[in-house]
Amino acid sequence: MERPDRINGLKTYPDDGTLPSEICRVCETDLACNDQVACAICVVCGYWVCELCDGGTDPATGDAVCDDHKHHPLAANCTEYR
Repeated sequence: MERPDRINGLKTYPDDGTLPSEICRVCETDLACNDQVACAICVVCGYWVCELCDGGTDPATGDAVCDDHKHHPLAANCTEYR
């Protein structure tokens, strides 16, 4: 399944090798200069999400999903919830 262009009105980040700004999409914590908080790119929308705001992680890969998108089919393997 491909990442859609928009999810609930939110433009998803392009899957073209570029990376979004390292700011948590949910709480807006600057993750670039904060090495105390684990973070990952949401497998659904493509934005960064910190460990405090994620809606689940994939135990095999460490992939995460933001809480807003944890029931999306692209996040089916993100089964470890906080």
